[in-house]
Amino acid sequence: MKKRYLILIMVFILSLSMVGCSKEKTANATSEAPINVETSLAALNSFTLQTALSGKISAIDEADISSKVSGTVQNVNVEIGDFVKEGNILISLEKTDFKTSLEEAQASYSMALASYNNTLEKIKVAKANYRRMEELYSQGALSKRELEQAELEASDTNLELAKAKLLQSQATLTKVQNSYSDSNITAPISGFITAVNVSKGESISPSVPVVSISNIDPVKVETSVSGYLVNKLHKGDLVDVFIKSVDTKPFKGTINAISPAPSKDNLTYPIQITIENKDSLVKPGMFAEIVVSSDKKENILTIPSQAVVIKDGEPVVFVIKDSTAYMKNIEVGLDNGTLVEVLNGLSENEEVVIKGQNYLEDGNQVKVIK
Repeated sequence: MKKRYLILIMVFILSLSMVGCSKEKTANATSEAPINVETSLAALNSFTLQTALSGKISAIDEADISSKVSGTVQNVNVEIGDFVKEGNILISLEKTDFKTSLEEAQASYSMALASYNNTLEKIKVAKANYRRMEELYSQGALSKRELEQAELEASDTNLELAKAKLLQSQATLTKVQNSYSDSNITAPISGFITAVNVSKGESISPSVPVVSISNIDPVKVETSVSGYLVNKLHKGDLVDVFIKSVDTKPFKGTINAISPAPSKDNLTYPIQITIENKDSLVKPGMFAEIVVSSDKKENILTIPSQAVVIKDGEPVVFVIKDSTAYMKNIEVGLDNGTLVEVLNGLSENEEVVIKGQNYLEDGNQVKVIK
């Protein structure tokens, strides 16, 4: 009986050993199965480093227009959305009071001018009379008192007083003429009316905005760049501006201002870009993405950016040779997000893994999937 149990135990142990060996062989077979990868060739390319920036569209010029004088609105000549040219009359005030003040000022000026001219003529006559009296006095034919009286009459004092009154009336006239002119509120810039804040018959006061105008051809977008990038850009450079709410194609923008000093908030350098907008499709407030090109290189060795893997803090790639993946350390340069420049470690036409590289170890067998 004991012998029978011993035989059963030995059979059981042998079965377990056979199962273990079978699993080990299966595991080995699995580890030796090739890993599917996709590849690309290292190649010479022209390379441009592009940087994406963001900003908001705004009008190139804006004006909140207020009246320079108080008055009552007689006519409102514009509505929101109207296009106006510089100098167009936007709002007219009632002219009655302005006209009356102008007539009074003109009359006062005319009287002051006549008084000045009359005084001037009198002074001329008095001066000539004084010269004659001086001669008579020297001959003893005239008393000193009479000579002093003639000298007083020839004095310029009265003329200076008349001139002062003339200048004062002239200044008043000019002021009233300006007020009369200012009763027509005109556009200081060309653009679209964006706000009208008054109605006919309403009283208005100076310094209260009554109309707003925006010039949106061109429009501008303001953004900022890093210290690394600022010296690579120049006034007049062309950039691509994507405004997805208008078109999927980029607009051409021109850099028209670059600040030489960083902003205080984030130490980046403000730049301004203008975009032609003849069809008025681009509106203030829209968001824009600006793509600027900086570093440009010709005939440099490049590989797809995704081919690079970081191992122990160093960039490496997996090169395929005879269905085997070999890990290579490389030195990289510029990276535009699509291609990366390879400075050392690779040669042209070497085949590098671009998909599946994160699962590889040096020496793994691979199957290239085209």
